[in-house]
Parts: sequence; structure tokens; C-alpha cells
Amino acid sequence: MRGWLPHLSRLASLGVGVLVLLLVSVWNPSGLYSSAQTRLWNAYQQWGTAINKHSPYVVVVQIDAESINELRKQKNGEDWPWSRQRYAELLEILFNQYDVGVVGLDMYMPDDRDIKGNQALLAISQQKPVVFAQAFDLENLPEDAFFSGHLSTGLAMTEPALSQVFPVANGYIGNNELLSSARCVGHITSIKNNEGMITQVNPFVRWQDHLFPMLALEMLRCYSNADKPYDFSFTEHANGWQLELRHLLGEGSTSPLVVDNEGKWRIPYLIHKDYIISIPAIDVLRGEVDSEYISRLKNGMVFLAGTAPGLGDQQATPLHNNVPGVSVHVQLLDWLLSNKSNSPSFSLDKGSWLLGFVGLVILYAMLMGGISASAVVTVTVLMIVGWLGFGFWVWLDYQWFLPIHPVMLFLFFLVFQIPVEWWIAQRAAGRLRHVFQDYLPAALVDHLVDDGRTDLLIPSRRNLTILFADIANFTQRAEYSTPEEIASLTQQILECLTLVVHKHGGTLDKYMGDAAMVFWNAPFNNEDHADKGVQAAIDMLAAISAFNQNLIQRDLLKGEPMLVRIGVHTGEVIVGDLGTRFRHAYTAIGDAVNVAARLQTLAREIKEPLVVSQQTVECLSQEYPLVSRGAIALKGRENRVAIYTLKPSE
Repeated sequence: MRGWLPHLSRLASLGVGVLVLLLVSVWNPSGLYSSAQTRLWNAYQQWGTAINKHSPYVVVVQIDAESINELRKQKNGEDWPWSRQRYAELLEILFNQYDVGVVGLDMYMPDDRDIKGNQALLAISQQKPVVFAQAFDLENLPEDAFFSGHLSTGLAMTEPALSQVFPVANGYIGNNELLSSARCVGHITSIKNNEGMITQVNPFVRWQDHLFPMLALEMLRCYSNADKPYDFSFTEHANGWQLELRHLLGEGSTSPLVVDNEGKWRIPYLIHKDYIISIPAIDVLRGEVDSEYISRLKNGMVFLAGTAPGLGDQQATPLHNNVPGVSVHVQLLDWLLSNKSNSPSFSLDKGSWLLGFVGLVILYAMLMGGISASAVVTVTVLMIVGWLGFGFWVWLDYQWFLPIHPVMLFLFFLVFQIPVEWWIAQRAAGRLRHVFQDYLPAALVDHLVDDGRTDLLIPSRRNLTILFADIANFTQRAEYSTPEEIASLTQQILECLTLVVHKHGGTLDKYMGDAAMVFWNAPFNNEDHADKGVQAAIDMLAAISAFNQNLIQRDLLKGEPMLVRIGVHTGEVIVGDLGTRFRHAYTAIGDAVNVAARLQTLAREIKEPLVVSQQTVECLSQEYPLVSRGAIALKGRENRVAIYTLKPSE
């Protein structure tokens, strides 16, 4: 019996380990398993773009900072946001002068401004393949979901399985009533993982018993025949569900697309941002497109999208931390045009588990055969490296996402089975338990728990007063100042603002170029945090005024005086030491932060030095020279926000 004890221990360890891994992979507690798998797949995609320099079939006409600034400077120029008539002008040039095949608009237009422009856009879309965009709310609860504009008609669901797989939206941002009637409309809804990266997309989204295709699919349909409905089948597949889309790439063509059981498609990122062909919109408007790109435009597929950083569509992807959102649609459309299959006919999940189990059996056979533990460890490491290399090869050649189940099984073997072998060799039953009990002394744990500083850094829900301050006329000043002068001036202004922050006991969250974010009531409690925030804002304005006077006296002020626009809001957020193992910081996140930032933007738009929300005013214990301006609709928010500004000086 004693001779069998080591073997029974090994088999018991194997059974428990496999069971635990199976449960972890299915239940995915805290997202640990899927996060590890996603990070590996992200690395594959990064390495893949470094090896394969792939240039897409698609072209982006970008509304970048250069286009916005150049159009603003022209005689009879136009400031941002551009009119719908300007977009119509762009489309007419693209179709009539450059003979493009289809244009997808990576923007939605829910409001009715510029009626003539809307009519012009609709008229073009009735004659040419133009695809408008809409988005769905898949995250918020129905009572918190956003609603704006009107949705397109959508597709009637003809197969019951469609209603079981694709997600139901709780809200949407559509287009105005006129543009919602366009022939081609696709959704640009993204799915972000727990690190904020866009890694998946739903090819279709459900809303009130109708399906709505994503922008890339709709561009293919519109390019092929805008008046022809989708023709597809939807069947079970070894790796989820398979869409077979017919005639999208020409009459008689079939485009297979496999989604998981939640209707999600993992985006195959194959194109580095440097290889995406991007043409400034101003070049199109002037008819000055680079000659090497003209052939790519002819009968080509084109996205028209805002890419300037200030337009708010900068996204994180597995390839880049900060790129225009249109790059995601470029990846999707480019893949669909390749007409490859994104999944084999057999189950990658089951196949990976099977190969992992076979590898474990080999390792246990080596142990039972008397092979030394060091040799077994070496073979295990080689198996891990081999599977990782195999997964990368599969990605490079087929763009399949190979699960990491064998790697986790082999890591389990290294982490758990080797200690079990040591326990068997030592014949000291229970000693491993005592070693782990003594590994972290209770006194050390108590010390960490009782440490006040650590407690303050733990993310928690708190009510903060948040301030955003931004230099209003900084961009114009940069046009006639050297980079050294701009850098020096920025440093001086931020120091001036920071001195006020420190005076009022605020927490300086971060500098953002020529702007700053500050909050009160964390990490230390401030009962009068609203008063401190408003008084700090007023003192900042006074400090900037004094700063301007100092520059005038020293004859250093070039052009207009420096102006600061400030937004202040009070609300509940999560505050603490947030981030990842790569980078983290003490910061605040939540809707209240977004509102404060929107108020600062509003202050710039309405040319007010200070905009304070009603939530902050209601928390004030002292009187301040503020006057109500009523309730204002903030960009990206359904509910209006009541605001206050400084009383005009008498």
C-alpha cells in the first residue's frame, strides 16, 4: 500500500488540479483566467504586426487637427464643429472627383441642426453608397441607458437562434429623423474589456425584435447593392455560432463569420496604425490628395472620421494605447474583405484541453517512470514554450485565437505537482501546510491592515468636489510662439494654479497638457470641500489675472492675455490607487469626473471663466458671486445639468 501512496497522491493532485482549472476557466472569478488569455492574445497581435507589415484595403479620410485649423484660417472659413453641409461637400468631392466606392461615416448626427445640410447628406446617400452610424448602450441598466436621435429600421429576425445569441441594447444614439431614413446605417458600438481596451464587437445588436448590423458589414452591403437586403444563415458551430453572409463580396460569394455564445466577435488586429492610409479632410476639400493615394480612393472603401485628439474618440486597442476609434472599424472591414474564416471547423476550446491533458499524462508517466524531477521540470517548461510558440504561429497563419488551457495545466503542474513531489520525497505529511502557514506571519498581516496610509490608498466610494481648469487661448498662442516659449509659459501657469490648489488643500490629480484636474475631500475628509473648490476656482482666476499683469509689466505678454476656463462639480466617485501593475496612480473615476470636465468645456464654449454645477452650489456654506444660468444639456449626457457662472462685474 505504501508503494502506491506516491502514485495515489499524484493522481489525486492531478484530479484536483484539473477540476479546479476547469471550474476557473468556466466561472472565471474576477476575470483572472480570461484576462491572462486576452493579454497573451494581445501580445500575439502586437508581435504579428511587427512581423507582417500589412497595409489595409481601406482608406481613412480624417478630420484631424490640421484640417480643423486650416479650415478655420481660410477666408470664409468654418470653426469646429463643421456644418452638415461641409460633410456633404466632402462626400460630393469623394464620389464625383475621386470616384470612391463607398463611404462610412464614423460619427452619428442625432440633432437637427443644419437642416439644409441634413437634406444634402440624405440626397447624396440616396444616389451614392453612404453609410451613416449609430451606437447602442449595452452596458447601462435600462433606467440608466442613454437615448438620443432616431434609429434606422433594422432587420427583422427570421431565425429564433438570433434572439438567443446577439445582445439586446438598453439604449441608443441614432441620427436625426431625416438621416435615420437613409438606406445604409451601421452601428459603431464597441465592447471594452476590464482594462478599457476594445477587443470584441457584436456584428449585430438587437433592439425591439430587430437586428442592427455593424458599420463594416453595412459598408459591404451598401457597396454591393444598397437596395438589396441581407442574405445570411445562422447555425451552431464548434466554436459558437456561424454567420454565413452571402453576396457581400460579390454575387455568389459567401463570407463566414463565427461568433461566441454571446454574439461577440474577437477583433483580429492585423494593421499597425502607421500602415493605415489616412488622408486629411482638408486635402480632399482642396482637391490636393497625394497622387499615390488617388488610385486607392478609386472604387475604394473609405471611412470619414474625426481623429483629432480633442474630438474625444481616442481608444485603447491591443496594438496601441491611444488611437482614433476609426482604426477599429478599419481592422474589421479589412478582415471581412479578406474573406478568411476566423475559426476552424473543430472546437479550439475542447481541442486545447485534450492536448493539455495528453501533455499532463506524459509528464506524470515520466514521474512514475522514475525520471528525475529536474528533467521533468525542463520538459514542462519546453511544453509551455512550445504551446506559446504554436499559438503565435496559428495566429500568424490563420488568425485563430488559440486558448491557453495547456499552458495553465502545465503551470499547475509546475506550481503544485513539484511541491507535491518534494512532499512525497520528504515523507513529511502535512509539512507543506505548516510551511505556508508560517510564510506570512500574522503580525505582518496585522501591521498592513492597521497601516493608515495603506487604508487611504484603497479605492473607495466618496463624494468629491472636482475642478477642471484649462488654458483657453493656448492653441492660438502656440501659432506665434516657439516650443520653448510655450513650454516655459505652460510651466509657469500650471505652477500658478498649483499654488492655489495647495493653498486650499486640494489634491492635484494630474496635469493634462495645458489643463489640470483637482479634487477635494480625498484622501483626507473636508466637510467644506465644495467651498474650497469654488474659492480655489475664484482665486485661480485672480492668480491668472495677476500673472497677466506681471507679464505686461515685464513686456513679455504676446497677443491676448492668458485666459483660464474652469468647471466645478460635486458628486460621488471611486477614488484611490487605481491602475495596473504597469502603471497606477491615486485618482478619481466616475460620472462626476466626466461632468466636471464637460462643464470646463462648456465654459470655453460660452466664454465664461467659471461654470459651477447646481450640485456644488447646494453644498456651499458661504455666499459666492454666482448667478444661475438655468439647465444646460451637456454633450454625451441625457439629463440636463443646472449651472451657475460668475456674476458680471459692475
